[in-house]
Amino acid sequence: MGVNEVPDKDQMEAERQRAWVARSITGGVKERVPKGELCIADSLIEKALNCRVVGFRERYAFVKGMNLDIVTIGPVYPEQGKRLPGPNEIIWPELKEWIAETSLFTFALLDGAFEWGLRTLGFQDFLLLPHASPLQLNGHIRAVEEVNTAQIRLLAESGVDGIILADDIAFPNGLMLRPQVLKEHFFPSLARQAALAAKAGLSVFYHSDGRYGDVIEDVIASGFAGLHCIDRASGMEMESLRAKVGNRLCLWGHLDAGDAERAGDPAVREELTRSAWQLARNERFILGTNSGLYEGMDIEGLRALYRSIDGLPN
Repeated sequence: MGVNEVPDKDQMEAERQRAWVARSITGGVKERVPKGELCIADSLIEKALNCRVVGFRERYAFVKGMNLDIVTIGPVYPEQGKRLPGPNEIIWPELKEWIAETSLFTFALLDGAFEWGLRTLGFQDFLLLPHASPLQLNGHIRAVEEVNTAQIRLLAESGVDGIILADDIAFPNGLMLRPQVLKEHFFPSLARQAALAAKAGLSVFYHSDGRYGDVIEDVIASGFAGLHCIDRASGMEMESLRAKVGNRLCLWGHLDAGDAERAGDPAVREELTRSAWQLARNERFILGTNSGLYEGMDIEGLRALYRSIDGLPN
């Protein structure tokens, strides 16, 4: 922007909104509770908006209708992600539109080496790899890191606000690999990616489904600002996790599909609103579902809850 240029009102509002979310992530919730989802299925948007084609306008209308403050965008990989792509093969549809035409805090979702290993090598072969060939495993991790490093730089230059590194490392009852294997092979690479994103001024989160409590300290030590997916069904209760990590991480999630459905009941919605504020007040917190939004979920109850959190009429 030139020295004589004045930012327009929409640009100033977008900067203000994004700065508020960033403050909530790093310093705790003050004014109101940020709300965001990891993913939203197009089939759900089609049904909700009664449309046949889902593009940026439809996605944005849905996100605004849900009263969200955060949007997560994902890449398109060649061959449906069945092989590790080259840096120039990854496409980010609608990236410019989300940044330039909305005031939403924009996260970009990148898969980590664990996720890529499960996808490209298969479940059993990949989980045996640390024992069968540590050298091959480390080569795979380095290759994923190179791809993600290039994407983090591109995304930072494009104006995104945050990065989510996603690795589903756990079952509902525990980790897929021993904590020492994850600590030795995976987290050093994740730490370098997190450091690169943080140096570029981005908020960087880690995502995993399941019960991953045994590596929480490794997530913190790797430099992540936050953690997505706090799944009570996997023994990851928000209250106990907060007691363990204090305010060292921003915790994002807490709601499951059952909560979304029960939120259609005004009494339950009031209870969920109260509990969300208790979890959020002066803490680093983002409210959302642990799973993202999929067809079949009762989004009307969830929409009412998200409006209730802000004190808006339903």
